Amino acid sequence: MNVSKLKTTLKSVMPIKMQSDVLVLLDEAIALREFLVDGWRYQRTSGERDSNSRRNTSGDNLEAQVTKDYHRVEKGLALHAPKRPFGAGVKARLTWLLPVATDEPYASQARRAVDALDQWNLHGEIDESISPLADTQYEPLTAGALSDFFNSRRSVRNFDPRKSITESTLRQAAQLASATPSVCNRQAARVHFYTGSDDVERILRHQNGNSGFRSFIPAVAIVTVRRGMFLGPSERNQRWIDGGLFAMTLVWALHGLGLSTCMLNWSMNNAQSDALRQTAQIESSEDVIVLIAIGYSRNGHRIARSIRREVNDFATFN
Repeated sequence: MNVSKLKTTLKSVMPIKMQSDVLVLLDEAIALREFLVDGWRYQRTSGERDSNSRRNTSGDNLEAQVTKDYHRVEKGLALHAPKRPFGAGVKARLTWLLPVATDEPYASQARRAVDALDQWNLHGEIDESISPLADTQYEPLTAGALSDFFNSRRSVRNFDPRKSITESTLRQAAQLASATPSVCNRQAARVHFYTGSDDVERILRHQNGNSGFRSFIPAVAIVTVRRGMFLGPSERNQRWIDGGLFAMTLVWALHGLGLSTCMLNWSMNNAQSDALRQTAQIESSEDVIVLIAIGYSRNGHRIARSIRREVNDFATFN
């Protein structure tokens, strides 16, 4: 359905007094349709919650449940005073699911966690490979260096197309972003980089906010999340949180490597997301979080003023 054409048609055939109310109802109907599609796709792709875990679970759903459970062991043993015994339900579920995940890379991590759980419950000993002592040697940045790093990162819309971006630099940024926290360490976020001028152009045409500087963008990233890595209705919004955290960490990593960026919001309907996935060759099971323009800023470039709120406007101290 072409909404724009429908609205134009309604305006042409309706009395002016009726147009406003009808258009409001139309927008509400469209919003409801989008919510229903979102919910249907999540229900169809996401996994079961703990109490409904089944042995025929597979793919991302299986990885999500196994990772969620073995991480419970890791963090349980990292507490100041771990319970003893603990994790009976976790062990039972992993014992049930691990035979299905025999050859998966995460399965070996889960088996080690089960062994560590047994070691703690039976002997009161913590496996250092599962919950190691933290490295406390990190030296905090000085106040000046910290302020410089955070305040020097601004959205850039004037890139130097003559400066190429190497795959090794993007790979390094992705590696740094892998440190992003995620729910139960499931690490569901993905990033797709595109550096070919034709690919960049095709992808950016799906997002209107870059039209004024599109021809100067040497690379673009699409941050997505694997929908199947989330379990049950209570986690339906967690993918947007984890994806947003990853996107911001990635941008900070790129900034630390000397690259400039501009977040390009993806506030689109489902049909537009489907079209982007097709162009970018992204799986339908991945939800799009944001696009990021990447490049080296041109000498003498300008930035938007973007006045920041005062701390008391957004932070409370209780």
